Amino acid sequence: MSGAINTPHHSIRRQRGVVMVIALIALLLMSLIGTTAMRSSTMQEKISGNLRDQDLAFQSAEAALHNAEAYVSSLTTLSQFSNANGLYTTGNAPDVYAAWPTGARKYTGFETVSDVAAPPEYIIEIRGIVEDSVNTSLNLSGGYGVSSGTGDVYIFKIHAKGTGLSDNARVILRTNFARRF
Repeated sequence: MSGAINTPHHSIRRQRGVVMVIALIALLLMSLIGTTAMRSSTMQEKISGNLRDQDLAFQSAEAALHNAEAYVSSLTTLSQFSNANGLYTTGNAPDVYAAWPTGARKYTGFETVSDVAAPPEYIIEIRGIVEDSVNTSLNLSGGYGVSSGTGDVYIFKIHAKGTGLSDNARVILRTNFARRF
C-alpha cells in the first residue's frame, strides 16, 4: 500500500460547490458594508454642508444687526423714520416673519460678507420712549447699548436677515436697542 486515502469522487465535487457559495456570500456581505459606508459618508457630508450654510446665514444676519445698531448710534434726529426704506415708526413695521419687506436697508458694514446668496438686510422700528422729564440720570448702562447721562431714551426694535450659500438657508435675528436723544 502506498498510503493513499481513498475518497469517493462525489464528495470532492460537493466541496467545490460549497466553497463557491461561501465566496459569493462573503462578496455580497462586503458589497453591503461598502455601500452602507458610502451612504453614511455622503449623508455626513450633506449634514456638514447644511451646518456651514446655516452658520453663514447666522453670521450674515449678525453683521447686519451690528450695522443697524451702528446706524442708530449715528443718528442725530429721527426725521428719517417715515415708514419707508426700512425705517418705521411705532406700530408700522411689517411682519418680517410672514414676508421680508422689499424696502429693507442693505448692509453697509466695513467687513465684507462673502459667499452668501444675497446681501444682509435690516429694518428698524421705533418702539417707544422712556421720558426723562425731570432730567434725572436713568441707570441703563450695561444694557440695550444706552450710555449713562440724561435725556429721553428711545427704544428701537431691529430685525436683521441673512442668507447662506443658498437662499434656502435664512436667519432672522431680532434685538432691542436704545439710544438717548
